[in-house]
Amino acid sequence: MGQDRTLARGARVFGAALIGALALISLGWIIRDFTKANEVTDVWWNWTGRLARAEDGIWVTSYVEPTLLLLYAVAAVTVIRSSSAAGILACTGVLTALLRTPGLWNLNANWMQGIDDGLMSKVLVTTVAVVVIGVALVVTAVAGRRPVQQPGGYGYGYAPSPGLRPGGSYDPAEEPAAGPTRGGAVTAFLLLGAMAAVLAAWEIHDWQKTGWDSYQRALTGERLIVRLLDVPTSWTTWSLVLLALVAAVAALAGAPFSRPLGLVTAGPLLGIGLFFLAFALKSKLFENFGELSTQGQLRLLTGLLEIVVGAVVLAALARGEHHSPRPLPEFRDRGAPYSASPPGW
Repeated sequence: MGQDRTLARGARVFGAALIGALALISLGWIIRDFTKANEVTDVWWNWTGRLARAEDGIWVTSYVEPTLLLLYAVAAVTVIRSSSAAGILACTGVLTALLRTPGLWNLNANWMQGIDDGLMSKVLVTTVAVVVIGVALVVTAVAGRRPVQQPGGYGYGYAPSPGLRPGGSYDPAEEPAAGPTRGGAVTAFLLLGAMAAVLAAWEIHDWQKTGWDSYQRALTGERLIVRLLDVPTSWTTWSLVLLALVAAVAALAGAPFSRPLGLVTAGPLLGIGLFFLAFALKSKLFENFGELSTQGQLRLLTGLLEIVVGAVVLAALARGEHHSPRPLPEFRDRGAPYSASPPGW
């Protein structure tokens, strides 16, 4: 068995700063859209997919920005004192890079016309910066890991937690990363696996129905971008399918990184579902459910499933546990038993 590893404090602080920068970039563009909206609620409806007209006719943000902003805020606060800090940084970085990569080619495309050059340049620069920061988070998570420092020099009894510092202070980030609970692992495997299968089935259905030429545009975003920071719908879906499948298999195996990956995947699923629910309520789709086509009804139910899966997986993976006992350090003192709580408490 490999030695347990944790993320060095300097790497945690640096990673939190990078995530904070991502949050500020998202917040800045959200504020920009609020300043251009005729009504404050227009921004919200824009995020749900019901387009309203901006003051200059151009929206920058989509539902991705508020969803990622909330994710970044939670991650930046958590990573400082979490034993899963490395996983949080890596998974946040991967999700960020995946969702922002299409902007690198769409914002440079010759079909993006009629947009102020200054605004376009700012969006492109921030998109490049966000992708770079996403990659930097992954590098920080890998390069900043070090072996867990097992304390020694204690008597008989339970080994003290690696998170205990001299003088009795405790830093949970010094603990080995905890994997999901057994119940949480099974729940995440079943729900994320099922959600990935449903989303993949919809994408394959759309591919076969529209043909590759049309589907390719949904995948790349060519000529379909409505907001400057839009992420192509099929690109978003396949990204979440990939992350959900990896998280599901890893959770069943009890891998520690499955917790942050599952949480980072469940957040956008929940966000997409909630914004779709708002759109459906505003459009009275539930009131006219019987009048919808079978496909329309199934898509509506899929949106509700995203909410359920996202919320339940977040709850299931919120708590972790160590699945194997921590090895006792070599005893040097044969004095009184150490009085610290046993591992797992």
